[in-house]
Amino acid sequence: MTENTQANAVTPHLPLFYKNPVLLRFKDHRDAGLAPLAGFGFAREAVAIPLCVGEFAIALRHYPIVFAIDDNASPIALVAIKRDHNLFIERDGSWRAGSYIPAYVRRYPFIGTETPDKAGQLLSIDRASGRFVGSSADQHDAERLFDEAGGPTATAQSAMTFCQAYYDDSTNTVAFGQALVAAKALTPYHVDFRLPDGSRHQVNGFLAVDEKAFRALPAETVTDWNARGWLDLVTLHLASLQSFKGLFDLNAQRANERKALA
Repeated sequence: MTENTQANAVTPHLPLFYKNPVLLRFKDHRDAGLAPLAGFGFAREAVAIPLCVGEFAIALRHYPIVFAIDDNASPIALVAIKRDHNLFIERDGSWRAGSYIPAYVRRYPFIGTETPDKAGQLLSIDRASGRFVGSSADQHDAERLFDEAGGPTATAQSAMTFCQAYYDDSTNTVAFGQALVAAKALTPYHVDFRLPDGSRHQVNGFLAVDEKAFRALPAETVTDWNARGWLDLVTLHLASLQSFKGLFDLNAQRANERKALA
């Protein structure tokens, strides 16, 4: 039996995880607060997590880094080999100890929203998140997002700083992905594997760098990519494909844990 697993990291209308993002405004959210992080259950059904280029060096130790089939060839970290089953989320909702937590996950429930003139970022939050508290007075451990004068608290300012840094890195990430597409350096990629029960599976639905095409890049492209640090990113991506073995091993471990609890 062969089972195909598609690695889709985006939804048709809203970013992954977000269900009701709203712009934070004092007139609407003067008493709003942020509850403490209780875990990463919101990412439990993720198969792949968006990744920025600044994360490649550390993420490759834990995840295969591949590219989504979209216009920007968006980099994604694979966290599962079966649908709706993030292998890095523990039963208690914590992220697997010792594993890098992608910035996209750490940013949630906040997200940056471009200003109308596209000159900056405004802070938004997912109202559907369990961490969003409409009135901080209703939850004593919630951290307020606005002070009495209507300015951002340290909590909101920290979130905005993180979102801005993420936006800056994502801008570089988009440029890298588009360059790979323009250079025709990507190819569909899949991995076949066998489970302990003998069933055969395939992980597919994403792209990887075609090494032959990469080695044949024109000299001027190589010079440009080297100056931008993109040659290093390709090397990190290719090295990360060795992490598929760790992903398969972790899948087998999780299967054994479920069997033991049955």
